[in-house]
Amino acid sequence: MTLNATSVVRDTAIVYGLTFVAGLAMAAAGITIENNSSTAYLSNLLSGVLGFTLVGARLSVNRAEHLAWVAATLWTFNLPNIALGVQTSSAWIHSGLTILLMASLGGSLAMILTLSSAVNRRT
Repeated sequence: MTLNATSVVRDTAIVYGLTFVAGLAMAAAGITIENNSSTAYLSNLLSGVLGFTLVGARLSVNRAEHLAWVAATLWTFNLPNIALGVQTSSAWIHSGLTILLMASLGGSLAMILTLSSAVNRRT
């Protein structure tokens, strides 16, 4: 399988959408970074891991490469936040570590899920 830009952008939109919806849900519940930073961060992290797991579970080959491209694209999609004043440039740089963690955990979980389903199909 060769990577194409369409699948990377589509999968980036899936991860971005899940983290966006989780952020809206947290805001609706009254949980913000200012009043409960650990809960807001954990919600963002878990929704991102879920997104990367969903994206990674559909792939059987080149999973790590594809998820790396999705992570890089997701990080790049957040660049306008600096121009809009939503995020500082240093916070944007640090968010790359969170995205890397999301991709690593989600990719690992996707691999575990697809391995167990492949074993069940063989038996």
